[in-house]
Amino acid sequence: MSTRVKKSAPCVDCREVSKAIRRGLCGRCYQTYRREGIPFPVSADAGYRNVPLSLAVIADNTRVRDGGCLIWQGCLNKDGHPIWFEPDPERGRGSRRMVVARWLYESENDQLVKGQVLKRTCGNRRCVAISHSSAGKVRRYQKPGEAEIPSHCLNGHELNDENLYQHPNRKAWECRQCGWESKKRNAPEYPLRNIREPYRGTETHCHNGHAYADVGFSVDSGTRVCKACRWLKDQKSAMLRLYGLAYDRYLAMLEEQEYRCWICREPFEIRSNNLSPHVDHCHDSSKVRGLLCRACNLALGHFKDDVDRLRAAIQYIELHKG
Repeated sequence: MSTRVKKSAPCVDCREVSKAIRRGLCGRCYQTYRREGIPFPVSADAGYRNVPLSLAVIADNTRVRDGGCLIWQGCLNKDGHPIWFEPDPERGRGSRRMVVARWLYESENDQLVKGQVLKRTCGNRRCVAISHSSAGKVRRYQKPGEAEIPSHCLNGHELNDENLYQHPNRKAWECRQCGWESKKRNAPEYPLRNIREPYRGTETHCHNGHAYADVGFSVDSGTRVCKACRWLKDQKSAMLRLYGLAYDRYLAMLEEQEYRCWICREPFEIRSNNLSPHVDHCHDSSKVRGLLCRACNLALGHFKDDVDRLRAAIQYIELHKG
């Protein structure tokens, strides 16, 4: 046996959300309409009208409510505002839609300009009373790139050269501090630093002296990050995590080996594919033994640190030499 579930919807009169919706009204408004004998409101388009909008039409389709509200009983648009369809004299056919509250307001006041919105002081969208209507501020329509940048964002952060960021795709101006705080709130398990680092968009070198043109940079939370500094930081953390080797000890080992591989004596090249220093360690005791190049380190790994295999390899090379 299926049970019918009633969906919640706003009442077309009081706009309160209710589950008991009958003819678009909540239970209280429905009983009021039946008790007073008022025609039920039309919450959707009821068809085109053949009569132009006038004061007589408004009087026939409105009722006075407590508080001085003049409630519209006719059609409403999708946002709940009163509308009326009248013949279109310009086209000679069809009809045009008229916003009742705006038409009534402009009949006694100046016409609204482009970008100006009519506001309701009572808060009821179905009210068309002139005393409850007021013209809002004019919104200036600007071309892309001509928008005036405010001095502060909505959260009160100053929009200076360091804190202002223009999105590359949407071309919208954004606040770096707001973006950083939002990212921090959304990552409670991995908290970021307590103070946002300033954006160094006009600088050509990082704080360690690396030139961005030579080493490159990436953008993290609206701040430039030097790739060389990021690589060095990752190296330090990897050595300490994998081998328990401090970076100072690593530098000392390089000096002891004269910046060369311990086996082949080839000079090291930092951030190279084959000649960069690799930390060699014993897989049984996890003890760090020295620094090798990539080829020598892989060779020991393939021989599995077996001395007998290495001696046999030496004999094999000597036997077939020449």
